[in-house]
Parts: sequence; structure tokens; C-alpha cells
Amino acid sequence: MTQAVPPLPVVVENPVVKFSSAPQRPHLRHLGKPSLRTSVSGTRRRARGEAPRVLLVVPSYTRVVEPSPERSSFRALGLDTFEVMKRAGTPIGLLRIAANARLAGFDVRIVDSPFAGWEQERGLVDLGAGSSLVRYGLDDSQLRTIIEEFEPDVVGVQCIYTVQWGNARALADLVKDIDTAIVTVTGGAHPSGDWQYAVPDSPFDHVVINEADQTFTALLQALTEEGGDIDAVPGVAYRRADLAVVRTTAKSPYMRILPKRQGLDQRLGMMPLPDFGMLDMHQYEQAYHSSGKRVREHGSWAQIFSTIGCNVGCDFCYIPMVNGPWRALGTDWFDLHLDEITKQGVTEVLIEDDHLLHDPLYAMRVFELLRKHDLPWVEEGGLSLFNLVLLHLGEEFANGMDDAERRNPNFRNVLSAMRSGLTCRDLIRAMADGGCYSVYLAVESANEDSLEQSGKPRLNAFQKATGEIVEMFTEYGIQVTGGFMLGFVNPPERPGGAPYIESLEQIEKTIDYAVTLMRHGMAYANPFIVTPLPGTKMWDFQKDYVVRHYDNGWSHEKATMATERWSAEDIERMRLELLVRANGADKVTEMVRRGTWPVDA
Repeated sequence: MTQAVPPLPVVVENPVVKFSSAPQRPHLRHLGKPSLRTSVSGTRRRARGEAPRVLLVVPSYTRVVEPSPERSSFRALGLDTFEVMKRAGTPIGLLRIAANARLAGFDVRIVDSPFAGWEQERGLVDLGAGSSLVRYGLDDSQLRTIIEEFEPDVVGVQCIYTVQWGNARALADLVKDIDTAIVTVTGGAHPSGDWQYAVPDSPFDHVVINEADQTFTALLQALTEEGGDIDAVPGVAYRRADLAVVRTTAKSPYMRILPKRQGLDQRLGMMPLPDFGMLDMHQYEQAYHSSGKRVREHGSWAQIFSTIGCNVGCDFCYIPMVNGPWRALGTDWFDLHLDEITKQGVTEVLIEDDHLLHDPLYAMRVFELLRKHDLPWVEEGGLSLFNLVLLHLGEEFANGMDDAERRNPNFRNVLSAMRSGLTCRDLIRAMADGGCYSVYLAVESANEDSLEQSGKPRLNAFQKATGEIVEMFTEYGIQVTGGFMLGFVNPPERPGGAPYIESLEQIEKTIDYAVTLMRHGMAYANPFIVTPLPGTKMWDFQKDYVVRHYDNGWSHEKATMATERWSAEDIERMRLELLVRANGADKVTEMVRRGTWPVDA
């Protein structure tokens, strides 16, 4: 019998980092050294029969504060300062990898720096021209104390936002200041997509690429067991002795979770229940979460998930790469998950599923469980508008679709649900009955070309149907925040052809779309700017248009790109124009005052 040949590693010689952090930041002191291949202290603990210690940290965050653009809608309202909003939430990614690591015998602690020091804001970096980076969360002295007292063998730092990469790498530098023998690891969307540059651009010894639930634990074992081999861990990148970047396998594995074929115990073995007891849940008792005002005045809120992954494959989105294909965890698993979080004092939740409505009939059972556990909820991951539009237009419309569009695998479950008799109204009513009080509706654009050329179904641009759907949500007491994207820059359809660059006139149509949906009862129009995200299909093409570094771009509230058709400042003014024209002066002023979306149930 022939043995399977292990996949060859990928080696990147002398990668050149193009963007990275603001040049005004302090220089890192621990760059350019080979990655640690073992944890000396962790191996020693294991030899003494002790559990190796792992500290998982969300780094403190920064946001840009700067003068509002000249001739902008903000200036017309007397808002002379523009501030990127605070963005943070319960670290469900760290909770997931912590669950597996604890089952494998590691002593794990989680620190959520932004929330632990939410009210601590201070200037960090002067970017010039009146702009600065403001830091919120624990300061370095507080983080140093936590690290020194816990004495970790391995420190893992989450980086799910490219705009926070500077803070992640600075935290790794602080860890190495405390003890160069501590092994540092990072993971999340940014280092997963930018691994070949994240490795040489930081003091992290290792990057865990894409889904990390099992890979991180395998890496910990390789680092702390005698004879452990990090090259045998799939989906990890590090610096070789000659500083070349090595990725152990070309592809990262994703968990094969199949509720119809796997029992609950088997799925719990792959995806243990996240233990919210590892967090200080008092940190999440605020009256406002990222989607607006809470409905319960007691207990904490938490971000949770009932499914993982997404199959849509939008060119601008990193989710299919990082989180993998759509997988249901099973309603039995989700039932246990809800039971556990209520024991931790959680009284309402934010559903962070990457594609909640991929299978509408499965989603209906999820809604029933949320009602069973009396958990009012917000959908924050972004509802797929195209699925709702297809359900709303019904079989007559579906039968008239051309064969290629009808065969789109993203419509398969929707068409099946439609044949079973499910309507859009039924689905929205079930959401309301299940306790939903607010949704984030991923509208994206009024322009079918912008959508289709980035891999998004054209149905999002069906304005009449979308207006009727917004009215249905409102009728059932569910507030709708509409998400819009401005400034698409898409690759040419053929090599050598002209790229697709959305014009300012097309962006005006999206602004008008937002205004129209507000008239249908939408609670808030939330515009984002198309941003090149490392690892997406757009990345290799769009990065040639980048005009800013990671710190002052990449927030989706700031323009990262400029083209021959418009400047970064043009797009930023258009975003502010949509905010003010759609929402009105009062809502925009309130949004600036409270620092979150002005959506109140």
C-alpha cells in the first residue's frame, strides 16, 4: 500500500511589506528574528506534570480622529471633526479556540483589552494635519502587569481587522519585551489573508491561517511536547532561520461538520461549546451594543453563532477564506449553547452568523430556540438580501430566471424552502416571534454591475422588492439597518481589459436607494467604503489603487483607494453625504454623540 505523500510547504523568500502601520508609530524592537520552534517554559511545565499556560488577547484598539472633509455634509452640520466609531465585541473567535485548547489540557486565559478598558481613551499617534490615532482599551502598563502575573508560555493575539494590525504587532513587541522566550502567535482575518507579509512584519513567531479551532491546539502541542514538530501542523506560517517565510501547507483544513451524519458528541468534539465564563461578562452590560440600543436593562449581551462559514464568494469578502464553507452546527448543539450562555447572565444576543439565511428552513428552527431561551436578539452578521428578495418574488419570478442564475448554488436552499410553502413574510414573522428586534440588511448597492462583477447576486438592486421587505420587517417591529457599499473597483472581465470602477454618478444612485428605503421605514442607513481586504479575490487587483497605510485606511469608514475617476477624499465626502441625506441631521448628530448606530427598538 502506497503511503500518502504529505503536501509540500510554501516558502516565500524576502517578502517586501507594502503598507503596514503608520510611519509615525514607534519602531518595533523585536523584528527580524527566526521564529521560536518550541516553548522552553511550556515544555518544562509539561515535564513537571503542569499545564502549559496560554494567554489569549484582543489587543487594545485605535481609531482615527481628524478634521471633517472640506465641503462635506458634516461640515454643513457644524460637525468639524470626523471620528471612526469604536468597534469591538465579545471575542467569539478566541472563545472557540480556547475551548479546544482547554480540552487538550492547556491552562487558558482570555483578556478582552478594548472592553476591559472601554472608557480609557488617549491619543497614541499624531498623524499630522490635525489627524491622530486614539487608543481605547487597556494601556501597556496594565497589559504588562497581566502578562507578568500570569507568566504565559504562549501568547495568542487576535487580529480580525486589518485596521488593527498595528496594535496587534505592537502587543507582540510588548510581550517580547517582557520575555523573548514567550512564543507569540496571531490569527484572524488580517494575518490569514496577509500571512506572507504579516510574518516578517511583526514579532509574532507564528501565524495560524484561516479556521484555527483545531490548528491552534495542534500548534500548542507541537510547541510544548518533547519532539513536537510545527512543520506537521497544517495551516501555520513562520520565519525560518534564514528569515524566509514558511507556510506548512498550501491549504488550511476546515472542520467537516455534518449534523445529518454526525452525532452531537462528535460535533462537540470538533466544536466544543464556547465557555463565556472565561470572560468578565460585566464588561458587556452596556446599554448600547454595536447595532444600537439594547432592549433589556439587566444582564449582559453576547455575540454568538448558530452556523459558521459562507458559500456566496463575494470577491470583496474574506469570510469564505477565513471561516470556510457554510456549515450548520446542529440545532441540538445550538440549544446547548443557548442554555450555557443564559447561565452566565446573558439576557440578549447578537447573531454573528456569516450567512444566517443560507438555509431558511434551518434558520426557522434557530429562531424557535432563541424564543425557547427567552433571548431577544439582533442579527448583526448581515442578512442576505438576495435570498429575501427571491423568497418575496416567489416561484413565478424564479421560474423566469435564466438557467445559469437559477442554478446558482446559493439559491438552492431558498428554492427548496419556497417549494415547501415558505414565504418571505413567514420568515420575517418567525424572526419577530423568535425575539428579533433589529437586523443588519446587506443591501450593498443600487448598481447591478457593481454587484455582479464582484460576485454578488443582482437581486440586491431590486429596489421595489427591497422596499416591500423593509416594510414587512417594520410591520413586525424589527428595526432595519441597511448596509451600503461605495466605490467598487473590480478587475477587468478579461486580461488586458479595462477595470470596472464605479463612477460618482453610480454612487449617487446608491445614495438615492438609501433615501428611498428610509421612506419605506428603514431605521438607519449605514454606508461603508469598499476596502481591499488581504486574502480576498479583490486583493491582488485593488491593492494597486491603495493610497493609505493600515492605520488610517481599512476601516470601511475611510477611503483606502483612489482611482483616475475619483480621489479618496471624494469617496469619503460621498459616504458622509449618504449618512446625512438618508438619515437626517438629527440621527447623524446622535450617532456622533453616542458612538454607535442610532437604532432604538
